[in-house]
Amino acid sequence: MSERQPYSPLAKALHWIIAALVLISLPIGVVMADLHEGPLQDNLFVLHESAGVIVLALMFPRLVARLRRRPGASEDLTPVERLVSKATHRTLYLLLIATPIIGWLALSTYGLGPSFFWLGHLPALAPKDETLSKQLFEVHEVLGWAVLALIALHIAGVIRHRIAGDEVVWRMLPESWRK
Repeated sequence: MSERQPYSPLAKALHWIIAALVLISLPIGVVMADLHEGPLQDNLFVLHESAGVIVLALMFPRLVARLRRRPGASEDLTPVERLVSKATHRTLYLLLIATPIIGWLALSTYGLGPSFFWLGHLPALAPKDETLSKQLFEVHEVLGWAVLALIALHIAGVIRHRIAGDEVVWRMLPESWRK
């Protein structure tokens, strides 16, 4: 069980910032949809939309960092595990870009651009269209659940590596945390 090359400090920072934003944004998205209209719901929408805009913005440098310095695949994986790992990572990247874009388009066709904290709204990407907006919000929700499922699969992979006793988990953690 050999140790593989770690990710760059930039890739690690982007990974954990994006992970935190997604893990905050997903439950906010679920809760806000079930609340009655009012200040709490409004504030949760602002936080959810702001997190989505930041995730979208950070995914591009994250993708570049990943493509520039891609640690090799774990030698401990079977061919099927390697395929699942690669598919999970690629789909997660795709969804972490597509989900905020679909959310932005849904808001745009609703008649708004996404809020960026309490500073104002970003521009709409499309004209108002209530029917399309409802459809896009439904797609956005499905993609959010898919992101959650992939995160669970990703975490299962981390647990698998820890149980196997290999060092792959350390590639994405700060060196100072090592034993």
